[in-house]
Amino acid sequence: MDNRKYEALITVAETGSITRAAGQMGYTQSGITQMIKGLESELGLTLLTRTNRGVSLTNAARELLPLMREEQRADERIRQHCAVLTGKTAGKINIGCLSSVSESWMPSVLETLASRYPGIKVSTLEHETPMLLELLADGRLDMALCEITQKEAAFDTVKLHTDEIIAIVPKEHELAGRDSVTLRELSEYPFITYSFGETSLGYPGWPEAIVKRKVRLNIAYSCKDNLTVMKMIDHNLGVSLASQLIMQNYNTSAVRLHLDPPIYRSIGIVKRALEKDLPAASAFTTCLLEYIKAEYNR
Repeated sequence: MDNRKYEALITVAETGSITRAAGQMGYTQSGITQMIKGLESELGLTLLTRTNRGVSLTNAARELLPLMREEQRADERIRQHCAVLTGKTAGKINIGCLSSVSESWMPSVLETLASRYPGIKVSTLEHETPMLLELLADGRLDMALCEITQKEAAFDTVKLHTDEIIAIVPKEHELAGRDSVTLRELSEYPFITYSFGETSLGYPGWPEAIVKRKVRLNIAYSCKDNLTVMKMIDHNLGVSLASQLIMQNYNTSAVRLHLDPPIYRSIGIVKRALEKDLPAASAFTTCLLEYIKAEYNR
């Protein structure tokens, strides 16, 4: 069976639209539609429900999707190993990252990777840790660079970095002259949060997940972008939490305070357990580990 048809259905599922899938794959809308119809004919199943609002997967399609992703990974594995047999390392890898990792580490790592292995194409996706782990488990990612919270049988992990969580306040704030602050003290001021969380996964968002219900934050503003948070603090709109990894990417007047007691998070590589890396993923991991060693003297 033609794996392009699998790819068409997978892309429609991930984008939620035949039009967006066509744009992403480089086909016309009618071309994607014909591939889906051909796949439906070959399988003897209806895979998409078409409505005035777009398309949605049928129950049969949702059951088949993980198998189609496995087939895609197997096809990519064959292609990459064929490249190795001809003396090349090439292929595509899908990597999920925290935004702080994407901003701090990925540019340098990808620069090294591109210079050594120009045949490797990397697709990155930024999200919170729970969603990254779900995408990894579903086969939509080859690896995730995210928080390591607990050991799970479904994943193998490699710890890369211990990241301190800190408070950030406006430079004229009454807390700005201190070295440290408690979460309880911080909760007395208008708070700016980064994320609305993942309700379907029971994830409250960041940094609420870091606080872990120790205090009730006085949330005044919510936004998804780190830079927006920094700008809002610069304009005296509230206080927030960040990590040292986040803060190294921004030129801000915000004052950094240690938390009392201190809070840390572990960041590392997460992969599906017992699954051998694709050659392209192994090459990326080598470049990443070299960067971590040079950056943090390890």
